[in-house]
Order: sequence, then C-alpha cells, then structure tokens
Amino acid sequence: MTDPALTVERVLTDDLSEWLTRELRFPVLAVLTGDGSPNQSVMWFDLDSAHPDTILMNTKVGRAKERFLRNDPRVSLCFEDELTWVALQGRVELDDDRERSMADIMALARRYGSSGDEFAGQERTTILMRVEKVIRHD
Repeated sequence: MTDPALTVERVLTDDLSEWLTRELRFPVLAVLTGDGSPNQSVMWFDLDSAHPDTILMNTKVGRAKERFLRNDPRVSLCFEDELTWVALQGRVELDDDRERSMADIMALARRYGSSGDEFAGQERTTILMRVEKVIRHD
C-alpha cells in the first residue's frame, strides 16, 4: 500500500461500527446504472443489529436507484469526517416486504430526527448492504 493512512479490511470492526454510529452521518451510496456509469445519492443508514456486516438503508419503490440495484447489486458507500473517510464495498439485497420496509424507514426517520410523516402511503423497499471490503483513511 502506498498510503500509510490507508487500511483495507474485509469486515466492519467494532471500532469502525462505533465510529459510523457515534454521530449522525450521511453517507453517499454509489450504484451502477444500466450503462455502467455510477449514480450517487446521500442516504440515511443504520447498522443491522442482526447481521454485524450489514448496512440497512431504504428507498421508495420506483426510484431510479431501486431499478439500478435490481439490475446490478454492486455498491459502494462512503462516509467522511473531514479528511477521515471510510468506503464500504459490497452487494445489496432488497427486502420487498412492505410492512417491514415501512417499519425500517420509520426507524430511520426517528434516528435522523424526522417524524416520518412524509413516508405515509409510500411503497418502500429496504436495502441491505453486505459489506465485503472496508477501505479506511485515517
């Protein structure tokens, strides 16, 4: 490795999980479009308590992001804190259970300080990102 501040791991360590959740963070999710170019969006997230190497996110059914993820599950998620950053690479699964997905977006809304009222009546899907590679720059 040419940069001594860079580390590469295969799992979310306890200290990294703590860093991710210590304060409210707004990571950027990169997905691949139909022509292979990247598409990015800022996301709400949480760690999946049942699966330690899984990041939980959520999106509205019908958005371009949902279509892109159904076509190609490879993603990258980037968190930053000034010059400290963490890039997670992995694959996603979409959970289409409408009741569970609505509960997930409401939990994310509470975590991010929202009432969640704006999601009433929407069809949602939960994005479960299985982390395969962790790149850290401290």
